[in-house]
Amino acid sequence: MTATATSSAATAQQGLSSASSARRPGTADRGLEFSIPRSSRPGLAGADEMSEEDRLWPGRVRRIGREQLCRWSLDSLCEPVELCLSELVTNAMRYGQGPVVDVRLYRTASHLCIEVADGSPDRPVLGVAGSDDESGRGLVLVDAVAESWGVTEDGTCTWCRLSVLEEQP
Repeated sequence: MTATATSSAATAQQGLSSASSARRPGTADRGLEFSIPRSSRPGLAGADEMSEEDRLWPGRVRRIGREQLCRWSLDSLCEPVELCLSELVTNAMRYGQGPVVDVRLYRTASHLCIEVADGSPDRPVLGVAGSDDESGRGLVLVDAVAESWGVTEDGTCTWCRLSVLEEQP
């Protein structure tokens, strides 16, 4: 199983730079985007129905996000970005309906933007988790750390923005 996980992570990382530079020539360092193939049956609600492979992706995406932030010298954003990426990807893997989950991380002059598309027209909502609940807090956490978040009109993509303050070398 470890070989598969490493292979999948390496495959995703290999496609990152080509996907971002192919999308917008001349701005390869402004962002990255990649697709995560789902191995669970799309649309199953809950962690119990997620495959072992799909459960590994939020951690992989956190590491990929951290690497990109280090390239941009935005180390101070690592923790909130990792949290947002992890929660949005986990939700997409659990509740999404498409065969892939698309992740996009890019920056503007003033913001770092995260977009996660899962192919589901069902709009996510802030949950109200009880003190003993093991899930249901993801979007509440995103709401707490991101400057703003939302869902595209068609419901297939959840996004968030965090303010960027350039770090001094």
